[in-house]
Amino acid sequence: MKAKQIIYAITVFAIMGIALYVASTFEYYGFHEECKMESNSQGGIEACVEYKIEESKK
Repeated sequence: MKAKQIIYAITVFAIMGIALYVASTFEYYGFHEECKMESNSQGGIEACVEYKIEESKK
């Protein structure tokens, strides 16, 4: 009985972790595509993505 509860807890936390990872990656790549249109250099794109992520958190 205890083993089932442990497996259930691990499964639930794994699914939540994967969902959070996918959500954050999706946000990053969405901004990456947007910034690619605004800048030509890799450094400019990275700076733009970081700025947009910070702005969205406010």
